[in-house]
Amino acid sequence: MSAHVDTVLLVVGAYTVLALPQLFAPRLSLARLTFGVQTDDAFTLLLARHWALLAALVGGLLLYAAFHREVQGPALLLGAVEKLGLSALVFFGAWKRTPGATRLAAVDAVMGLALGACLLGL
Repeated sequence: MSAHVDTVLLVVGAYTVLALPQLFAPRLSLARLTFGVQTDDAFTLLLARHWALLAALVGGLLLYAAFHREVQGPALLLGAVEKLGLSALVFFGAWKRTPGATRLAAVDAVMGLALGACLLGL
């Protein structure tokens, strides 16, 4: 894979790791940083924390893959599926989209397409 793949992995990985604070402060993160929603529902906060953990792990794998070419293919695929999957859920899900969620989904869609392009060798 070419040199620009490393840059894409570093940028997308660093952005994705930024989900980690939601693990520790889900109310604040949900309201101000990610989806623009407020909730006190314990189960929703549990799912928000779990999502943050999984997203941060995906970001960590993308960062790792930037320095270990042997895992770049699977990491690119996982990252693209995660980013495009979240975007599809936000854009096409049966819920009222917030400006924050729309912004997050748009950024994730662009990053998912970039990861997919790298995977295809473009």
